Formats: sequence, structure tokens, C-alpha cells
Amino acid sequence: MTTSGQFDQGPYLSAALLCEKVLQEADGIKSAIRIIDRVTRVAAMPNPPAEMEPFEYDINLLIKLKVGMVRGTHSIQIRLVKPSGESPPPIDQTALFEGEDDRGVDIVVNMHLKFEMPGTYWFDISYDGNRLTKIPLRVIYIPQIIRIGPSSGQLPPG
Repeated sequence: MTTSGQFDQGPYLSAALLCEKVLQEADGIKSAIRIIDRVTRVAAMPNPPAEMEPFEYDINLLIKLKVGMVRGTHSIQIRLVKPSGESPPPIDQTALFEGEDDRGVDIVVNMHLKFEMPGTYWFDISYDGNRLTKIPLRVIYIPQIIRIGPSSGQLPPG
């Protein structure tokens, strides 16, 4: 919970989301493509492992802020918190807040993540050390047994 008046002057969070891709048109307008809040990993094989094997995943974080009365250079920090509670070093971004109060600052962070376990991963977003928001990303593991042989309708390998 924030203290009274902490963000009365801004910045104001307009959007914070995870997506597959962020496009920026020639006029500066951004589009978030394939907004993601879950990643499903299916292990379809005759003997899938009971535990999820680590896998890598590319994802983009789009943060849109309106400056309000804030001016100057400020720190935006993104901290990933794994389901285990562990947290690698945060990503620090510098943002320049300028112009009219409705002007925006857009931050796009391209991330190459390694998911080591299923569960909820949190992206904790802060402005000058004060939390703006948290975004969850759920990683789901589904071990799926595939039967190979005459009764399955599939031919055995070889």
C-alpha cells in the first residue's frame, strides 16, 4: 500500500503487460502483439518427466506511463520474482519525463527468460524505488503420455 499522496503528482501507469512482440510504427504508435499471461509447456512423449525440465522463452514487457507533474530523469526497475521466491538482479531502466502532463514514457524490455519450474512468476515494477504494479505470468507444465503401437493408431518407430 502506498502512503497518501505518494503518487499524486505522477507518474501514472497507463499500461503494463507482457506480450510476444511490440511493434512501433513510423508515427511512434506502439502495438502489443499477442498479450501473454500464461505459458503452457507440454511434454508429449511415451514417458514424460514428472517434473518440468527448464526451458527458455522470449517475451516483451511494455510499460506505458503518463508523466503527470513529474519531470527529469528517473529510475524504473523491473524485478522478476520466481515461484520459489528467488529473484535475479533487477533490470534498471532510465526514463526521461518531460513535456505536458499527458505526455507519455514508453518502456519496452525484451527478455530472454529461463523457466525452471511451473508456477507464478511476478514482474514487480517500481519507479524510484516505489512499486507501481506487479504483473503475474503463470507457467503451466502438462506431462502428456503418448502411446505408440497398434492400439494407438500410430506406427512404432523404425
